Amino acid sequence: MPPLRDQTDRILAELLAALRREASNAADPAGVVHDLEVHQIELELQNRELRRTQQALEESRDRYVDLYDHAPVAYATLTREGRITQLNLTAAQLLGVERTRAEGLFLGARLAPGDGRVLLSSLGRVLSTGEEESREVGLVRPPATRRDLRLTIRRETPRPAEATPPTCRVILSDITEIMQARAALLAERHFLQSVVDGVSDPIVVIGTDCRLLLMNQAARQAANMSAEGRCGLTCGRDTRCDSAEHPCPVPQMLAGGLPVKVVHRDLRADGRTHWIEVIGSRLLSRTGEVLGVIESSRDITEHLDLTAQLQARERQLAHLAEHDPLTDLPNRLVFADRLHQALRHAHREHHKVALLFVDLDRFKLINDNLGHSVGDLILQEAARRMRAMVREGDTVARLGGDEFTVILGALTQGSDAGLIAHQLVLAFREPFEVADRRLYVTASIGICLYPDDGDDVEVLVNNADAAMYRAKEQGRDTFRFYTEAMTAQALALVSLETDLRQALARGQFVLHYQSQVELATGRLVGCEALIRWQHPALGLVEPGRFIPLAESIGLIVPLSAWVVRTAATQMKAWQDQGLLTDAAVWVNLSGRDTQNPNLAATIAGICGEVGMTPGGLAVEITETWIMTNPDLAAATIQRLQALGIAVGIDDFGIGYASLATLNRLAVSAIKIDRSCVAGLPANINGCALTRAVIALGRTLGLRVVAEGVETQAQADFLKAEGCGIGQGYLFSQPLPAAAFADYVRCVTPEPL
Repeated sequence: MPPLRDQTDRILAELLAALRREASNAADPAGVVHDLEVHQIELELQNRELRRTQQALEESRDRYVDLYDHAPVAYATLTREGRITQLNLTAAQLLGVERTRAEGLFLGARLAPGDGRVLLSSLGRVLSTGEEESREVGLVRPPATRRDLRLTIRRETPRPAEATPPTCRVILSDITEIMQARAALLAERHFLQSVVDGVSDPIVVIGTDCRLLLMNQAARQAANMSAEGRCGLTCGRDTRCDSAEHPCPVPQMLAGGLPVKVVHRDLRADGRTHWIEVIGSRLLSRTGEVLGVIESSRDITEHLDLTAQLQARERQLAHLAEHDPLTDLPNRLVFADRLHQALRHAHREHHKVALLFVDLDRFKLINDNLGHSVGDLILQEAARRMRAMVREGDTVARLGGDEFTVILGALTQGSDAGLIAHQLVLAFREPFEVADRRLYVTASIGICLYPDDGDDVEVLVNNADAAMYRAKEQGRDTFRFYTEAMTAQALALVSLETDLRQALARGQFVLHYQSQVELATGRLVGCEALIRWQHPALGLVEPGRFIPLAESIGLIVPLSAWVVRTAATQMKAWQDQGLLTDAAVWVNLSGRDTQNPNLAATIAGICGEVGMTPGGLAVEITETWIMTNPDLAAATIQRLQALGIAVGIDDFGIGYASLATLNRLAVSAIKIDRSCVAGLPANINGCALTRAVIALGRTLGLRVVAEGVETQAQADFLKAEGCGIGQGYLFSQPLPAAAFADYVRCVTPEPL
């Protein structure tokens, strides 16, 4: 049912409407009665509406007052002088005053010393500028303890009809718990900073944006930089560094999640290099979000130095355990191990191993009469001479006293050990300059071979020792093999070596020339110079017998130079006579020749001396040597070709040169080895290999020469397969220069 007030209003409104209708039809012409009634009713309705509006305003004011007084936020209105004109109950409770007595109270009196002046300054600025300010002050409220307040001050705009002084509305927020939490956080941070500052290793915390968040005192001293804007400890950049000297651990660590350790190389201002070990780990939030990176570092330079010293000391101790302290040669233990290894390798590769047992002659006499100090110097010099005479992979060891051993591995023939032994004997014949004395100490050497004279370490040592005593019995200052037959063979080889060393000076070498013929036409297109040794006792010695010996004793380089000079001189003489004007003389170079970086310049110089153009001279290099060192071969061939000197590969087909290597060398010719030609055309495998070599040469545009052609059937097969040039007894055997000139005149047609 509607309220009574609403019903009364409705009845009055209906009555007013009825009166107005009746007035329009009234019989009273003046309408006095009706107007009066209408006016009274309208007045009553207006009064009722006014009373309702006043009641609504009072109710609204009561609600506002209730909300204002009981709001969770403390409000107060202050004058310019800081006196309270109005406050809510919350503010009164916060300030600890009765609301009825708070009017006119100076708020600054309740604040901590000094904060009252802060309040007055803020009030003045806010009233002047109209801009809001916020201040943190202390509230002193006896008998309670101090509270912390945040005052948010805003200027109040007075109503236009009012002429009151300007005031400020102040919001008072109790931030005691916030300040306590902040203080606790600061204390915790200070504690953490104290802890990390107490660590001697530099520590930094880097954000994911590479900005520095935290660093300890050690890091500041190490990095010599401020606590802002740097990445890491050593790179000093705003972005991640990642170089060979400063690898960055951040990407690896963020990707994998596990701690990462890297080492930085730090070059200091004084020029010294320091090595810094950096360990990085992820910094995570409580929810597991990656906030950044924690890096700790340590200067490990001294540690590395100490480690290096310890390692050097360990190596030194290991070396002393394995080497003779006087001569620095391997001792008996290492000698036995290396001999065992050499025997195993020789067994796999089907090589020979020679063991030399070396004993100094009459050393005891010198040691007893001149003292051990002189004897020690003799032993040291003896060790030096023996090391100088053997190959790099061979082993010289001291067993004790004046007894030494030498292990010579990877020998193709046992007689080669005799050459080394002979060189050692000659080396010991040189006087020893010791303590201002010239002493003569010779050596007796015994030699035994694996597998001929034994197949284990102990047997070989005993047999070499027995051979050494045989050398002493036969006059000392010499060597002997364990078997007499080997001794005789070695002595013959030594004699040949002695003669070979004198042969070049005595002019005992000669060149023979063998023709190279174009298979399609029979036309002479060149020749090969072949060296021979005219030995006074042995007669004409083939190169296969003395060239390996010349290489082993270091005579091959001057011997090759003699061949080049002699062949160039002879070719120039023939050209002056009108012979071989469109041909070239080919000479063979050994592997040691081609290792000489000045080879091209030397050959060019020889051609210039004899007055022959380089095009009249060509060189052959063996395929085996090319495959041993392709890079050096390519460089040597390139230099020779640049001078106009053609280069060919000798013995092609037995060295397993790859197509890629052959193409990279850019040679002028390949020569099919005589072993491939020998079985043609009956040998099926030989035919297949020869066809392949010819096809390869033609595809690459190379001059293909077949050596060892002795039958017409061989020549016909080679011609049919497309081989361009043949060389062998079918056309001519190697001839001395004069005989070869006659041969050239016979096979060369007379000019028209």
